[in-house]
Amino acid sequence: MAKRIRKLILPFAVAGKDRFKPFTKDMEMAAIFYFAERDRKKGEGRVLKKPGEKLAFIAETCYPIWLIPWRGRTLIFDGLEFTNPSISYDVLPDIKAFDNDVQASSKSREAYCAALSQNASYFQNFAGKEGKTIEGLITNPKFTQDLIDYLQDAEEIGKGATTKAILSPTLDESEVSLSINELSELREKVEEEIKTLSRSMKLLSKGTREQVKALQAEMKETIKEFNKRIKKVKPKVMEKINKIQERRNEEITRISKKYDRKLRSLHQNRVRIERTLERLSTDIERIEADIKVARENKDEAGEFQLTQKLDEIKKRLPVLDKEIKGIDREIENVEDAKKIEVARARTKPDDRVEEAMKSLRDIEAAKEARTRLEQQELASLEEMTSSIIKQIDAMIKTKEGALNEIDSIGAQERRRKYALVYLPVYFVCYETEVGKRYVVYPPSNVGSMGIKTKLKGVFGAGKMKSFLQSRSQAIATLLDRLVDLTQENPVFEKEITEAGIKANILRTTELQVGIKKGLTELGDEGWISENEFQILNERI
Repeated sequence: MAKRIRKLILPFAVAGKDRFKPFTKDMEMAAIFYFAERDRKKGEGRVLKKPGEKLAFIAETCYPIWLIPWRGRTLIFDGLEFTNPSISYDVLPDIKAFDNDVQASSKSREAYCAALSQNASYFQNFAGKEGKTIEGLITNPKFTQDLIDYLQDAEEIGKGATTKAILSPTLDESEVSLSINELSELREKVEEEIKTLSRSMKLLSKGTREQVKALQAEMKETIKEFNKRIKKVKPKVMEKINKIQERRNEEITRISKKYDRKLRSLHQNRVRIERTLERLSTDIERIEADIKVARENKDEAGEFQLTQKLDEIKKRLPVLDKEIKGIDREIENVEDAKKIEVARARTKPDDRVEEAMKSLRDIEAAKEARTRLEQQELASLEEMTSSIIKQIDAMIKTKEGALNEIDSIGAQERRRKYALVYLPVYFVCYETEVGKRYVVYPPSNVGSMGIKTKLKGVFGAGKMKSFLQSRSQAIATLLDRLVDLTQENPVFEKEITEAGIKANILRTTELQVGIKKGLTELGDEGWISENEFQILNERI
């Protein structure tokens, strides 16, 4: 069942913010007539003069634009299908093939790691780009915004529209519905691709978690197994080492005793000499006292004998001191030799210790090697998984961006019904003997006679450019293509020509009178000169 379609029409000209004087339809038609005459080729050349163009018709033509509700927004469609955008999107690699490979390889960790290694760059790049053409859809955001702003001045189509050349949309309601379905299918496709990528990411994460869990269990079992072997071997090894160390300790004890005997002998000699020195010192004190007594008793013979004895004792003192110093040096040498030999005995490599430790060290080395390999395998597994997940995540973000772009097409305006809005444009046809030429004048804002505009007139510049100013470059660009369609499509040219002749603003005396009135109003405001007024009046 066909939807009820609301039909709207937009005014060609709207007073600008700086215009406060009334603006009439007569002034609008007069201004367009002014521009049409200005742009008409008057004939060129002196010798081979080309004939001037004749003004065939000037018609206010209505360009159809569809306004379609979609997902809380309003999509805009070109009723004449000038606009057929191709929305490009990235093609995903074969995700199902990747998932199948991962699942099929999950029974063996070696196969699983090989699969990840082989697919390390699987999601690095998209498989390519494809495009989907949405017939008539207008995606230009500037056009969209300008049209939405323009719609504030829209009115329901009334009887006045019969004076305009209303173009029938070549993109009908059913074709618009097909375009909407294609856009919805594209959106659903992108949304499903995001879900597919997310499922693949979860599948990979789950598979790796299971492999990591199994590997960690193996690592614990490895440590347990090697610790058990070490526990079994270590007591025997330590028993052998203890015996070897006992023998080493016995050797150190033997060395120490050997040097201790020498040291005891040297210390005994030193003690003996020290006692002799002490005794001689006592003798010297006693003899010196006896000499003093003999001297007091004037016993010269006794004094002489005592003095000789004292001299003999004193001569022995340096000899004994020298002997002590010699003994001290020898003691020091013996102690140094003891330290060196004991240290040598302690640090002397013992092949028997190495041999006893070999079996234990072999087990510990095997344990370390196995643990290191398993840790490397674990790190490699996690690293490869992380890399692939980052690639998938990047693709998801790209697809989310594409989805946002699709969702941002059109305007943020809710509507319940389809609407057909007509953009007004003055379509002008010039004729010569050799053919026709077409010009369009897009919707405009009406200006006011300000100081800048008056200065333009003083310096000879056209003031009328300031009177009607194109309200939207984006809208004007679309409407300009009417000329291309008319020249390229004979069927459309016939249709628009017939409609243009019927809607010609010069076709009736009443309309001509209105244009003359409009010229008078333009002259009164100073937009055209008296001379321009006279020339244009004669051309009507």
